[in-house]
Amino acid sequence: MQQTFEHLLGLPSAAAVSILASYGILNVEIVPTAAPPRRSPSPEDALRTDEGERMGYASTRVVAVENDGRRLIVSRFLTGDPRDRERSGL
Repeated sequence: MQQTFEHLLGLPSAAAVSILASYGILNVEIVPTAAPPRRSPSPEDALRTDEGERMGYASTRVVAVENDGRRLIVSRFLTGDPRDRERSGL
């Protein structure tokens, strides 16, 4: 029986891997995907990086689950607004 794991969609990748481990699914393959680069990049695009994620401006989320949960397709989304930090004086 194939499992769909639709409940993992939209979750941060680390949370999805933890949930899969609780089902006994280990060694999950994480496959990053991204939209093509914009013709006119915005300053926020620079935050869609590992460093932007460490700073809390981006998050890698599950966009698809394949192979009975053994492969997660993930994409990085902007989840924080750098202008909020500027307004608060941080």
